[in-house]
Amino acid sequence: MGGLNRSILAGRLTADPEVRYTSDEVAVAHFCLAINRGSKKKGTDTADFINCVAFGGLAKICGEYLKKGKLVAVEGRLQVRSYAAKSGQTRSATEVVIDELQMLGGK
Repeated sequence: MGGLNRSILAGRLTADPEVRYTSDEVAVAHFCLAINRGSKKKGTDTADFINCVAFGGLAKICGEYLKKGKLVAVEGRLQVRSYAAKSGQTRSATEVVIDELQMLGGK
């Protein structure tokens, strides 16, 4: 059996999505979701902050319709990648590569 890598998350955007384009003119949107964990103790709620990335047409939709504070549900795969920082150090990033997006809540 092959591996299974699916993530389904619902939370609020911490900032407007940042949309950039690759050299091949493919749209790439990056944004962060704040997801409340909740707690049984009153006043001790904490949140997880999950980085998300979308490509192509979905990235353009994210850039056009998503704004800071918007409640969304996303589905995709978890990805861990390495990159070289400007300082020359190797860093890693964990993010959800989105396949599906649903805008939640009213206007």
